[in-house]
Amino acid sequence: MGKETLICAPFNSTKIDANGKLHHRRDLRLEILDLRERLKESEDIRLRHVVMLREGDHRIKNSLQIVASLMVLQAAREDSASVCDALKGAAARVRSVAVIHDALQGTTGADTVDLGRVLETMCVSLQEMAGDEGRISVVANIQSLRVPVALAQPLALAVNELAVNALRHAFPGRNTGAVQVGLARTGDDVCITVADNGVGVPENYAAGQGYGMKLVAMVIKQIGGDLQMGNEGGTQFIVRAPLGSSLAVKLVTNSQAAIV
Repeated sequence: MGKETLICAPFNSTKIDANGKLHHRRDLRLEILDLRERLKESEDIRLRHVVMLREGDHRIKNSLQIVASLMVLQAAREDSASVCDALKGAAARVRSVAVIHDALQGTTGADTVDLGRVLETMCVSLQEMAGDEGRISVVANIQSLRVPVALAQPLALAVNELAVNALRHAFPGRNTGAVQVGLARTGDDVCITVADNGVGVPENYAAGQGYGMKLVAMVIKQIGGDLQMGNEGGTQFIVRAPLGSSLAVKLVTNSQAAIV
């Protein structure tokens, strides 16, 4: 039989078999160096994409805040009370979208979001809208609860509408009052309460009369939830929505926060 000859180079090797054919083989060290270089390039690309996404999210949030501020400024110049209320309500909705967008920035690729954190941030924004904290306070009694993003968005919009309605209509001619927002898990449902200690609603009131309440009814219907209303010592709205075993909701911790 013929003999095989091995010719060695720093990073490659060439073998001549018994039939005189050349077989080239890359050195393992070269393979490792090449793999490390490719991994570094991939990581650099990923980091650039992350920076671009964060910058885009930041610009979107700022743009939404600017739109809301412009609406508030325009409302201050309107003589019509109905137009002023409509503009302020629209501004609150835009701010709500901005809060939700901000909360979702850190959940890229994630299926769930901490709804408690979203609502607490929203309560801070609502307190700013209410003005003098010594008059009307927005109090959050929130349980940290992770829910699917698709469930958090409509729930946050519903809470925003209910709380804004309370701030606008529950305390006519009054210097003090409170709007409380609660979040808890009850069995397989998420339960949200928005309650105030204001004047309550008329006996002939039917939920869904105004645009805001129609919006609340629409988003709650979309997620298979229901809305209940009480009228004792003020107005109470209770929103319940099914979590479902497939939604992988995780209860994190219990916490309470007061924004006054």
